[in-house]
Amino acid sequence: MSGRGLGKAFRCCDCAVNTSSRGISIQRRNFTSSPSWRRHGAIPAFTETSSPELNDLLSELRLKIVLPSHLSKQQKNLVYRKKFENELSTEPVIATIAEEDFQLQHIDKRKDLPNVRKSLYKAMSLMKDKKDWANLPNLLAGLNTSGANMSASKVKSMILSKILAAGRQETLLECLRRGEVTGIQLKDPDFVTRVLLTMQMRAFRADWHEHETAKALKWAEMVVELMEDPKHAGSRFLAGENDPRLQPAVIGLLLELAAVRAVKHLESRDEDGKVAEYGARLLGTLLEFKTPAEETINGLNSWLWTHAPVLHGIYEALKVLESSSAVAEGLQKKGEELDVMVSTYHEKLASLASKDGNQLMGLQVYEKLLG
Repeated sequence: MSGRGLGKAFRCCDCAVNTSSRGISIQRRNFTSSPSWRRHGAIPAFTETSSPELNDLLSELRLKIVLPSHLSKQQKNLVYRKKFENELSTEPVIATIAEEDFQLQHIDKRKDLPNVRKSLYKAMSLMKDKKDWANLPNLLAGLNTSGANMSASKVKSMILSKILAAGRQETLLECLRRGEVTGIQLKDPDFVTRVLLTMQMRAFRADWHEHETAKALKWAEMVVELMEDPKHAGSRFLAGENDPRLQPAVIGLLLELAAVRAVKHLESRDEDGKVAEYGARLLGTLLEFKTPAEETINGLNSWLWTHAPVLHGIYEALKVLESSSAVAEGLQKKGEELDVMVSTYHEKLASLASKDGNQLMGLQVYEKLLG
């Protein structure tokens, strides 16, 4: 699709003509007063990307997956029923949604509908630069409001993996800010931990460069602030072991970023008090560190990838805090307990891993931070 054609497909079907199909009376209609419009709002639009293939894929998803969810029952019948195919092609029918005009086209559900999850995976694989990734929040919002379950754990896991590989943590933050429409919400403790690891890895992979460490800490704190929103984990009441805000790993990752920043870039001074603050929070949670869900390679790898940074954070915090302080003494004890767990599960993972075990993120993180 050409660049000029893309603008029309993305933002307007550009053929606003009042018509009526033979055998059925269809008026040009503005959906601002329809139930579908009130429920979903405007159809998310996309900006031009660096890839013609990505442009075409986004346009296809918008017109074949997202648009139908905004139509009335009568118009959906026009779009999906075979008997109206010729009429739609010869006598255009226009749907106006939020002041944008769409010419309705016949869609064969068995042949024309793209697979949503495969298409999302492909779209993210085609995203290369910042302007490409800027389309992700709108893409997720459109797919989510169309009925696709963007909150499914496998979908969210894939999204995090792709974002981490591309180093586009700022895009993840925007998806979280718009969690109510994107479906990417901070409710599940394991997912929240993965989100914070994704932020932390920005600094980890930059060898704790000053700018990247400060940025990763800022992003992680933004994630924690977002959790207080009711559309995420927010509530007046903490939900015990199921509340991500109380998870030792979540608090521990914040502690690591604050402590590394203090040690490496602030001459081991806790200038803003964040090391002491997050250390106290870690000691204050009533929850214990979890053991691996299963002692398989995947289970142990995930556990070690999460908890090695937390232990590293405790060690770094002890370089900053006054050794006689209550927080330091408490962290010393908690660090000793976690050290036993980390050492045990590291040995188990190393023994299970094949000769390619150095590809496992848990082992990589352990060796860099603790080995």
